[in-house]
Amino acid sequence: MEDTKNDLDVILSEITSALTGESEHDAAYLMEQIEKYRSHDMSKEIIRACGRLLYDLIPDEARDKIAQVTENERLGVDAVLEEVRFNMYKGNFDKALTMIEGLIRRREKLNRCQDDTVSEYHSFKEPFEEILYKYRYRPEKDIRQANVDYSGIYLLYGTVLTELKEYEKAKNALQTALRWNPVCAAAYFELAEVFKITQNPEEFFRLTTEAFRIAFHSSDVARCYRNFGYYFVGKELYPAAAGCYYLSGLYEPDSKQAMSELFYISTKAGNEVLDQAGEDINKYSEQYGIPRMPDNDIIGLSYAHGRQCYEQAKYELAGYFWDITYDLTRDEEIGEKLDEIREMIR
Repeated sequence: MEDTKNDLDVILSEITSALTGESEHDAAYLMEQIEKYRSHDMSKEIIRACGRLLYDLIPDEARDKIAQVTENERLGVDAVLEEVRFNMYKGNFDKALTMIEGLIRRREKLNRCQDDTVSEYHSFKEPFEEILYKYRYRPEKDIRQANVDYSGIYLLYGTVLTELKEYEKAKNALQTALRWNPVCAAAYFELAEVFKITQNPEEFFRLTTEAFRIAFHSSDVARCYRNFGYYFVGKELYPAAAGCYYLSGLYEPDSKQAMSELFYISTKAGNEVLDQAGEDINKYSEQYGIPRMPDNDIIGLSYAHGRQCYEQAKYELAGYFWDITYDLTRDEEIGEKLDEIREMIR
């Protein structure tokens, strides 16, 4: 891939070296280059690069119109997804399926945001997801944000299919959701749920372990622990299950599901298992490979980006990153910094 990128760099350097800075001339020249390279092996990459250069040349008013068209497109997709969710809520799963399959057909027909030799497209929902993806997967290509939330579309599609018991199709849809956003905890959970329903506990456990590696909200960490607890209940390893539900409660204390499962464990193994849950957790963590706390890399990444933004006086962004750190650690010093940022912004 390095040779391909070098070849592309040479071509793009030749193209940009002929730019004069005069908008009308440069726009016409770039259109000529698009036609010139339309049959080239790397035509997609060259045309996209020329398109980005053209975008920089157009007047602000025209850019605003393009931005508005893009926003309208996004709002249209969101409106369809909302209708799908409403029909799911009403129990009209067949109608929900028809709607979301129609949306997917339209999006696939447009054939936008396709990866090429130098770029890969994803639909991250918030800034830390892209940071985490780059850290975890070390992509060699340039990362570009898709114009609509493809991951969210396929996640909802997979959820509808699961409700309709179309489990193989659901797996495919959810794996596509993860291709668009490989650090989407919700897609991991939904895919794990399919394997739970189809009675494949080992895959359920594996996917939960994968989800834990990218879980950066306390509610997602809590759900991972509940999944681990469910797995151990299925194995009748009640002390380990109780320990997982105990950890879950540290991150989401009011979970009715966790309380219900703990009551069930008490009926199977007695209240003394619950009483010992917090004390024995280190033993079970080591024995079964269950993380004792949220991922240290995630805590370090969120803290480091928060500090960098704070030092650059980007206080709102610093608050965003440190909110993640604080949510996972409840560190008093970070809490004080967040209070300070709120006062500064106010």
